[in-house]
Amino acid sequence: MALGQFRKAAVWHKLDAGPFSISAPSGWEFHQLTGVDSYVGEFVGDGVTLTFDFGRYSTELRHAKKPAYIITKKFIDGRTARVVSPRTSGNGITGVLVHLDGHDALCLWGINLSVEQEALAFKIFETLRFGGPMPPSLIPPPPPPPAKKAE
Repeated sequence: MALGQFRKAAVWHKLDAGPFSISAPSGWEFHQLTGVDSYVGEFVGDGVTLTFDFGRYSTELRHAKKPAYIITKKFIDGRTARVVSPRTSGNGITGVLVHLDGHDALCLWGINLSVEQEALAFKIFETLRFGGPMPPSLIPPPPPPPAKKAE
């Protein structure tokens, strides 16, 4: 079954990543990955991988510039989002960057997506919802108690 045919018949479901969620066709999965200085993971399904980086240094779209990319601004879940896609489908990053309160941002993207995969990614980007707890494995432990002075 072609991606377009599947998408029309698919039931979408919520994939919760903690501080944000997306909706995607059934069969899609969420995988948390190991990050260095931020929360990273991916949503995978229908032959597409959408990777995310959530944190202070989420800048994967910094190289997406005109004229090679189409860059638009949208409102997603009440927030301003930068949406990028390559002028030539299948040749570059298709993604969204949403700045959140404070210094954090979410970058969600796919690489070298076909026209149909890009259309699906754009529909998924529109379903982004924010507000939820950070996964416990990413919350830093409290600082150690102060050392006692020797008497």
